[in-house]
Amino acid sequence: MSRKNNWIVIFIYNFMLFFTFYFSFRTLIEIAVTAESFPNSNYFIVLLSTIIGIGLLGLGVRRYIFISSKDEKERQKLRNMFLLTTPITFIIYMGLMINN
Repeated sequence: MSRKNNWIVIFIYNFMLFFTFYFSFRTLIEIAVTAESFPNSNYFIVLLSTIIGIGLLGLGVRRYIFISSKDEKERQKLRNMFLLTTPITFIIYMGLMINN
């Protein structure tokens, strides 16, 4: 695939990861603060769905990397781009979370 397509996929991945962080962590915090008893079933359901959602997103990325190129060097570059942008997305999310 072309380099432009790779950047588009990385942007979409980080966008989906950001909103997964945003909605799931916000919901987990809200459940923990407003619940009469903690931890309750809602907390575990949201936690489990977050873990499954992020896992499925990771499996999709892994499959995309495998399908996108037959060359091992190109795959390694793509892996490194995903590995670099994932913590950056989390840092941006945490920065926005602190400001709210």
